[in-house]
Amino acid sequence: MKQLSVLIVLTLATLGAPAAPLPAISPSGIPAFTEEMLSADFWIRRAPAPDAVLLTPAQTAARRAAAYQPGGGFIDIARLPGNLTRAQVTDWIKAAELSPVKLAVDERGQPVTEATLRDLRGNAAPERIADTAPARYGLAVRRTPMRTLPSDARFFAAADQRDYESLTAGVLFPGEPVLIAHTSADGRWLLVMTTQGPAWVPAADVAAGSAQEVFGYAKKAPGLVVTGDHVHTVHTPEAPGVSELDLDMGVALPLAHVPPDEPVNGAGSYASHVVELPQRQADGRLAFSPALVRRASDTSPGYLPVTRANVLRQAFKLLGERYGWGHQFNARDCSGLVSEVYRSMGLLLQHSSALQGTSSAFRHRLFTVKDTHAERVRALQAAGIGDLVVVPGHVLMIVGHVDGAPYVIQDVPYAVFDDPATGKRRRTKLNQVAVTPLLPLYADDTTLYVDAMTSLVHVTRP
Repeated sequence: MKQLSVLIVLTLATLGAPAAPLPAISPSGIPAFTEEMLSADFWIRRAPAPDAVLLTPAQTAARRAAAYQPGGGFIDIARLPGNLTRAQVTDWIKAAELSPVKLAVDERGQPVTEATLRDLRGNAAPERIADTAPARYGLAVRRTPMRTLPSDARFFAAADQRDYESLTAGVLFPGEPVLIAHTSADGRWLLVMTTQGPAWVPAADVAAGSAQEVFGYAKKAPGLVVTGDHVHTVHTPEAPGVSELDLDMGVALPLAHVPPDEPVNGAGSYASHVVELPQRQADGRLAFSPALVRRASDTSPGYLPVTRANVLRQAFKLLGERYGWGHQFNARDCSGLVSEVYRSMGLLLQHSSALQGTSSAFRHRLFTVKDTHAERVRALQAAGIGDLVVVPGHVLMIVGHVDGAPYVIQDVPYAVFDDPATGKRRRTKLNQVAVTPLLPLYADDTTLYVDAMTSLVHVTRP
């Protein structure tokens, strides 16, 4: 590893000295880093043609469609069979339970017993699955967790690893369509097929409707796109189902057609955007309601143009946010970070770094053990703003170069690198969205990110 570190230093040295020498390690414990790098403007000023449109609206729409084609990473649930079989639903239950986080201890740190596992799996009620049944459909009515088993109990791989919860499978956003396949024994959970795959979600957070209602809503043009890290609908006690809803970056909603002088949910609408949101009625059926989003909120009337400046501005709006595995803690993880940045521009990236690294909707350069360290470094030196660096279990986004060296924004627990003062491996705790150089950092205790790289994804290249 010392030879690799020396190679990095020599490589950077051949690229020319910086205008002002970068510190070996900043006071915050990041190598080759200065505080000004925490500003999106720093990188926008360095970007080539920052406001040039990289993908036209038609090209962006084609990429969205490609995300639902074979290899694109998303599931078009409208095209799934209208009749479900016992074998199919059983397979979805098994697939939903798959998780990279071992289910070992409970909230109190006590070992998970076989009895606990039987209870969790028993609530899935596999014995109640019909031989055949018609598919039902629904829309998520609020930001709601996806779970690997029908339970809101919390489990972990170890008592000291609380940032990764074992049953977490992601999140549904308001207005996302699902196919409803099954109900848990206690009636509190629905097994649904989402565009990301099967999962259990709270029954109270899904409204059931006809295929025409559900997919008709999902196909409506986005009249308002959330471009802030989080935006909330206006507090309206007259309509609690759409009051203060949490909307993540990239959530796209249709506009509701309401006369401008007509009050909405007890308030005038002229100082707000009026969007249409799904609601769950008392009987669980789907209805639609207008809701207000303040004009002062960080939103856009449609998707943002795909430009380098917009990629950087959107990414830096999440800077400093705590790491949230599977959107835990009302936050994002590494793949959630990049997917929401691009979703605000109308591009779809799966909530899985592995799928992001292989999606057929985008151009890639794939790497194998045959690619040398020097070849990998050259590829990163030529990478563009917004390109994704994928390593096993992680994804990072290129934000620019300083003296030819690539820098990234990433959502990561630690920055691991060799301390030149001591010659020892150093770990700086991050656990948040952070800006770092790429070449000095290790993906684990032995392998540099550059040598662990499996894919370089060119998201914005035509």
